[in-house]
Amino acid sequence: MFEHIDEKEAVIRAALIEENGFTFYSMMAERTDDENAQRVFKMLANDEKKHHKILENKYFPEAGLTDHIDEEEIEIEEHLKKLGTPSDIFARKIDINKLVEAMDTPVKALRLALDTEMHSLEFFKAMSDKATTDEAKKIYLELADEERSHVDHIKELLEQYSE
Repeated sequence: MFEHIDEKEAVIRAALIEENGFTFYSMMAERTDDENAQRVFKMLANDEKKHHKILENKYFPEAGLTDHIDEEEIEIEEHLKKLGTPSDIFARKIDINKLVEAMDTPVKALRLALDTEMHSLEFFKAMSDKATTDEAKKIYLELADEERSHVDHIKELLEQYSE
């Protein structure tokens, strides 16, 4: 399935997005006292875990990846940056604890979440356009649809804060 290095890079990048997103949303759900924000963060965390499992089960074996992204595989992310491929905060190795500490209100965390989910949506849509198999295209489009639903949930919650 992985005739081009770009496809393997895409799987690694997607897995990093989902893994970092899961950690961030889980920590924010534990940290906030706001019930609406907590509900959305938990839902987002569960979805990110589900997305990672889809990638893990479907693509990791064929890409020669283990069930966890290791340091060597993160080097591919550096390669993407050198090529000028846009990156986002959830697609690189980051200190999630420091990030969560900086999110002192649910609104700040939701705004960051909205930006990262919109980036993920665009990433998965772009990958579906580049997919070389119908099956890969379908999975990327399904992941894009999930990210679109995340964007909608976050926007709805942010509107509640602005009222």
